[in-house]
Amino acid sequence: MTRSPEQLRVVMLVANAVTNDSRVRKEAAALAQAGVQVTVLGVASWGEPQSREMLDGAMIVRVAVPFTLREEKKFARKKHREWRPPFVGYKTPRAYRARSLRVQAGLKEIKADSGHAIGARKAGKTGPLAYKVGVLGRLVRRSGWQAARRGIWLRKGLGNVIDKPFRAGWRAYDGVAHRLTWPARWRRVHPDALDYEYAFGDLIDRLEPDVVHAHDMHVIGVAARAAGRAKLRGKDLKVVYDAHEYVPGIALYGPRTRKFIAAWAKHEAEYMGAADRVITVSTAIADRLEKEHKLPLKPTVILNTPDIPEVVEIERDIRAKVRLPREVPLLVYSGGITAVRGIETAIEAMPSMPGVHLAVVAVPSPKQPAVDVLRKLAESLGVEDRMHYLSPVAPHEVTAFLSTADAGIIPMLRAPNHEMAMPNKLFEYSLGGLPVLVSDMASMKEWVTRHGIGEYFEAANPASFAEKAKLLLSRTETYRERLADPAYKQTSAWSGQADSLRALYTEMLGRKQLEPSMEVDSEAPGRRLLIGPTNSAGQAYLWTTAVTREVPSIAAESLSTNSGKFDFKVHRSGTFEQYRDDLRWQLELTAWALQNVTHVLFEAGRPMFGQLKGQMWTLDVPMLDAAGIRHGLVFHGSEVRDPARHRARYQFSPFADRNDELTVRLQAANDLLREHLAGYDGPKFVTTPDLVEYVEGSEWLPVVVDPDELASTTPVLEREVPVVLHAPSASALKGSAFVDPVLTDLDARGLIKYQRVQGVPHPELVAMVKDADIVVDQLLLGSYGVFACEAMAAGRITVGHVADHIRDLLPTDLPIVEATPDDLTEVIERLVAEREEARKVADAGPRYIREVHDGRKSVEALLPFLGGR
Repeated sequence: MTRSPEQLRVVMLVANAVTNDSRVRKEAAALAQAGVQVTVLGVASWGEPQSREMLDGAMIVRVAVPFTLREEKKFARKKHREWRPPFVGYKTPRAYRARSLRVQAGLKEIKADSGHAIGARKAGKTGPLAYKVGVLGRLVRRSGWQAARRGIWLRKGLGNVIDKPFRAGWRAYDGVAHRLTWPARWRRVHPDALDYEYAFGDLIDRLEPDVVHAHDMHVIGVAARAAGRAKLRGKDLKVVYDAHEYVPGIALYGPRTRKFIAAWAKHEAEYMGAADRVITVSTAIADRLEKEHKLPLKPTVILNTPDIPEVVEIERDIRAKVRLPREVPLLVYSGGITAVRGIETAIEAMPSMPGVHLAVVAVPSPKQPAVDVLRKLAESLGVEDRMHYLSPVAPHEVTAFLSTADAGIIPMLRAPNHEMAMPNKLFEYSLGGLPVLVSDMASMKEWVTRHGIGEYFEAANPASFAEKAKLLLSRTETYRERLADPAYKQTSAWSGQADSLRALYTEMLGRKQLEPSMEVDSEAPGRRLLIGPTNSAGQAYLWTTAVTREVPSIAAESLSTNSGKFDFKVHRSGTFEQYRDDLRWQLELTAWALQNVTHVLFEAGRPMFGQLKGQMWTLDVPMLDAAGIRHGLVFHGSEVRDPARHRARYQFSPFADRNDELTVRLQAANDLLREHLAGYDGPKFVTTPDLVEYVEGSEWLPVVVDPDELASTTPVLEREVPVVLHAPSASALKGSAFVDPVLTDLDARGLIKYQRVQGVPHPELVAMVKDADIVVDQLLLGSYGVFACEAMAAGRITVGHVADHIRDLLPTDLPIVEATPDDLTEVIERLVAEREEARKVADAGPRYIREVHDGRKSVEALLPFLGGR
């Protein structure tokens, strides 16, 4: 997990979820293969928390971006446009309905009053004069409500009348404003560019990378500002800007208005000068960027190509999917479905290509409005029977899936950006052996013509499409021969582009040449267990050591992120500050675990890879599930021992006072933990037998001690005044308030020598245990734990309160002398007086430990979780 200071650290930024962005993934992998530590900061799906995963050798961190500035802009715009003069119309339909219902209720109330008045008059309860006064009052009230009803109708009607010019005015305003490319200030048009700053900026600073690599125009400002802040810390943070497209030439459609595009172009232009290197996707774009931004170096072209596809076995290829015989001509389009992709051109050409079928592999799904538009067009032209709409397959299956088609098409419409585009699908088709038919966009046309791998047609011209498609379909074998040429494959494959990317980094940083590593991690085991992050009483270390000793085919490691106060052995460690605040440490640990670990046990319900206040192990579960890592829980004691239930069952419970500060705090923590436990179905282990009753479906995982290390040569009860040791890890829970006065009094009487210690280093405590005659563990909890086991392993007389129903759960007699706050004095006096019997109890301790707590039974408990021997 630990990285050398010389290792290059790169942070990549992208304004999407990364998973489907092939260029980001390939570039991250190209650097990771050369030993670079790559962290990709992407955007989590709406409403999802931050997530982490290893993808292609890089750590992907998806950050929840609230888009506060963007949403505030939308709110302010909506509020501004909804303004109307006072008392003209209603602000919302709900307000109109509420006012109308209020009038109806008033009129119905008058009718009811009239009925009651008539009844009272007939019954003689109301005189003639009073009745007439009532009638007059009701008439006045009715007139008022009727006037209100007319007022509502008038106000609503006036609102409808005035609403139309307001809306028309705003439409006219938008029609003009969205066409204006000046001033188009990006801070006002695209405040989300600053939302990315608030989401990513602090993370970049905490990761302290050597290079920040910004993908596309949305995040170039974030990278440039990070480099500026780094200079304040005396660090030269390099910036690489990856222009995925020519921003001023982005196609106009939907929300992509001229103003929208111009604002992003200005954002890009403002920060491009801060980039140490610029890379892009085509030679044409590189030329434009160099000229328009007066760059000192021409941008490096890294084509967005796939690698030479491996042979992949798939259940059904595209022909099998659409049920077409091999002799039927089949064209295929694979990719996103938008108006500018020009698929309509291909469909409009179908009537001129009898017998030719077209398959549209729609990303992300054929169930989208844009595909419905294509269906309607095909129906209107009478070619629906030759159209096929398919869902995409996994990225590694694309080439094999498409390979049985006759040709791939890219019919994109004319736009400045399209003229310079070299889309990924061009290379997916061609490297898969499919001839291509492309619209006459300059860059694609030049590539296809130069390599002779297909034909081009006039964009948006169905007749030209049909003519060239027929020509291509008549020569497919010729094109396939050229596509099979190793020289073409090498020119087009991603491996060559990855070399160019690594060479750019090498030259920019002045470092040793970055080369992809061909080494295979021979140390990666079939199974590796990680237990942490507390290593409470050194148990994680002892369990994992026992696992590797008993089952050598399983590797196992422990992790501690505590203060190190008690200095227990551990395989991996970090400080509490790193666990809480050091993002770089957290991500390095996460990356190591996701690449090497197969099983994880969370201790005490805490997350493994970093924790903010209130977070629990469930934070890490989605990440482990996505990586196929099995996980479970192990509880040590107070974190899961419910104070209320303990109080109800145990006479001497330390939680008897429900208002005690410790009880209140532990109860709140237990209640919160159980909320998370309710929805967790992984295996659950507990370290003391009493905890089984607090965790439903849990299994006892016995604590482990080393009998050989704890063996003592000091005889028991041979001193005239025996030494009695009490060393509580938590005085309130162990009953020290009852132990101290008893043992202090016995010490004063000369019956014993009382040693009271707390908080000493573990090796020092072990030495004191081995030298004592009697060890008093605890008097309140009703069970036993690590300290009692250490005392028994050392052959010491161990005293404590272990409830009868807990003793009944144990596989053999427990050699702990029973004592409670009520009888501790008598128990110690008897042990000192009846020394031979007491020594028998001490002698039984090491035997019990070797039978139950030397690690073998613990491994047996873990093996089902680990998949057996």
